[in-house]
Amino acid sequence: MHSATRSRLHRLAAAVLCGAGLLASSTANAFPWDWDMVDAEFYKAYEWAMMSLPDGAVTMNHYVRNGDRMTPQGQAIKNPLTSPTNTDIVVGQRMFSIYCQACHGVEGKGGAPVTKNDPANGIKRYPIPPPMLSGPGAITAVRSDGYIYLTIRNGGAIMPRYASQLDDSEMWAIVTYIRTLDGATFAAPPEPAENQ
Repeated sequence: MHSATRSRLHRLAAAVLCGAGLLASSTANAFPWDWDMVDAEFYKAYEWAMMSLPDGAVTMNHYVRNGDRMTPQGQAIKNPLTSPTNTDIVVGQRMFSIYCQACHGVEGKGGAPVTKNDPANGIKRYPIPPPMLSGPGAITAVRSDGYIYLTIRNGGAIMPRYASQLDDSEMWAIVTYIRTLDGATFAAPPEPAENQ
């Protein structure tokens, strides 16, 4: 067969196939993807009942903003684990090793590889090093349980918030574990003297 004739046959076959495709697609009611648009039920926002949270979900109820850790209300929040068990401390230590140790170091003593600053060797990772949580000069000695809890929950200057990764009992277990570290016992400031 001559190449010109073959070329005309190819064009004719392509035209027939295109035409058949257009005819077949003109009756869209037969296709399943048309069903949802035709039969869809429409709702206004909040017109239906919201789904309940699945088991194990961490809610954001009673969210306290970052700045509130410095308020008297934030400072006054008490650790519900008033008589912590060994299990609370073990859970706190485990959560600390997962979420806190990378920046605050083993037992909160700093020197963690993520936040290590060593300008002499050209290592400058964070503009603000994380505070020491234990040992001499530990910041935890002057911070209330509520302050530490809200810092874990809502984050800090460069610290991320962990409210979506930890539930309240795990955050309080971390606070409880931190209090077992050297120099991390909270020393409440003295009450201001009244002027007479």
